[in-house]
Amino acid sequence: DPIAHEPTTETGLSHTDGALSMARYEPGTATGDFSIMIKDQTGLDANPASSDPNLQLGFAVFGYVVDGMEVVHAIHALPPDPDKGEGWMKGQLLAEPVEIIEMRRVESAAASAE
Repeated sequence: DPIAHEPTTETGLSHTDGALSMARYEPGTATGDFSIMIKDQTGLDANPASSDPNLQLGFAVFGYVVDGMEVVHAIHALPPDPDKGEGWMKGQLLAEPVEIIEMRRVESAAASAE
């Protein structure tokens, strides 16, 4: 089922280096696809002043890479396949899939202080 959209204006999170963000078409349509920010990309944060409804809500950050950004950079450096993908994604997908073997949820320092 689609995941409820949590705009950055509600969560206080931001699309900074290492942020994990849900991929979606419209708000509330995210499923299992996500991206990891390689650098600050705060333009993906919610912008309530925008005239575009999609930009008003932005994308939903749900966590941060706290260890292993070197692995993220190594994946980013892999070659794309010029024929994979559709529309604006054509040529943006990796030639060979990368399998994520392990992800762990860790408690943040802020949460453990509560």
